[in-house]
Amino acid sequence: MGYRHDRDDMLRAAMRVALADGLGALTFSRVAAEAGSSDRMVVYYFPTKADLVVGVVTALGAQLQSTLEAAFGPDPLDADELMRRAWPVLNKPDAALMFDRFFEMLGLSIARQTPYTDLAPALMNGWIDWLAHRVQAPTPARRRAVAASIVARIDGLLLLQSISGTRVARDAARELGIAGPA
Repeated sequence: MGYRHDRDDMLRAAMRVALADGLGALTFSRVAAEAGSSDRMVVYYFPTKADLVVGVVTALGAQLQSTLEAAFGPDPLDADELMRRAWPVLNKPDAALMFDRFFEMLGLSIARQTPYTDLAPALMNGWIDWLAHRVQAPTPARRRAVAASIVARIDGLLLLQSISGTRVARDAARELGIAGPA
């Protein structure tokens, strides 16, 4: 007799809870209810809340990376072209929801809450390293610096969008030369 739910089922349920109600809503009981299972089954696959949070944030990041890989294509590009290709993909409602969770995680890290204090820097550096391989620049150090600048600009635009609205972010993106006319 096998288990009715596996780790992927629990992770998908946890992602639905986090996307709908935030990382603070990730509890074993909420995830179990979402999955139609028991708390014990969630704990079996994610022994601690930190394990659950890391699983959700990592899975959301992997989804975004997969989407961006398709937009970027196989060859390294200059920073402006990467920005132009990233912005339309990240400027969509489903991506905005994921970034709301990303910004929530950053806020929890800044507030010195575990596991976010370790998770946020690891995730941010992981994104920069991932993007550095897609940057056209003469040295690895320069590729990483350019990648960090792209992350800073994109995150800034997405934070603007989340707080001040789509129009403000769209206008700022146009000023940066990465969005077309209204």
